[in-house]
Amino acid sequence: MDNRQLIIINSPLSVQFSIKNCLTMKESILKNRLGRFILITNIGFAFLIVIYYLLKGFTNSEFAQLLKILVPIKAVYLTALIRYVIVNRNIQNDKKDTKQATLLFANSSFLIIFGHITILVIITSIYALFNAIDFEVLMNIIIVLETLFGIYIGVFIASTFQINNK
Repeated sequence: MDNRQLIIINSPLSVQFSIKNCLTMKESILKNRLGRFILITNIGFAFLIVIYYLLKGFTNSEFAQLLKILVPIKAVYLTALIRYVIVNRNIQNDKKDTKQATLLFANSSFLIIFGHITILVIITSIYALFNAIDFEVLMNIIIVLETLFGIYIGVFIASTFQINNK
């Protein structure tokens, strides 16, 4: 049996696939990496918003409006993710992990999440740093983006991070 591995770069995280079965990966590995990616990117975005506020990129009322929209939406899927992590904190037996996720699903998941956070960072930066768009336009773009992403993440979280009651 060949133990060599092929490393494929996905977004900022790398995903390893065996050469024998390079079109799939263990679902537990995908969950772990996607979960970390979602958590890290959203924490980074939250810090960016606060930094822009401290640098006077947003007024007090704009910052409050932004938080009123972003906090509830982000809290929904981050809570589901954190709940999954807490419930599965003691399960570490990879030998029982026989479920495989396709490379298409893994790449699509990273691409959608990466695209979502990238657009959020760019549009927020355009407003906070350059004031190149109206605040209402920023809010409308964020609402549409978060709604579309919320639909995807709702289906994704439900299928990938489901809790198995034992």
